[in-house]
Amino acid sequence: MTMDSLTAAKLRLMANACITRFDREEGPIENIISSYNMQPDNEILVKDQIIEKRSDIHFAENDSTEQASSPNN
Repeated sequence: MTMDSLTAAKLRLMANACITRFDREEGPIENIISSYNMQPDNEILVKDQIIEKRSDIHFAENDSTEQASSPNN
């Protein structure tokens, strides 16, 4: 196994762990991710994995961006 595929596997593992904890209602997804004390660039990659796997999980910064760009009714 190459170092790149090992890194990708670890990122998928971390994303799955975060999703499991989120599904168990352990807290907001941002808090769950930050509890693993990853480097910021790895946090971004884990967030990308989570969004890819579970588009129904919304991040606070994404919600505020979406709200700002959506028209008022």
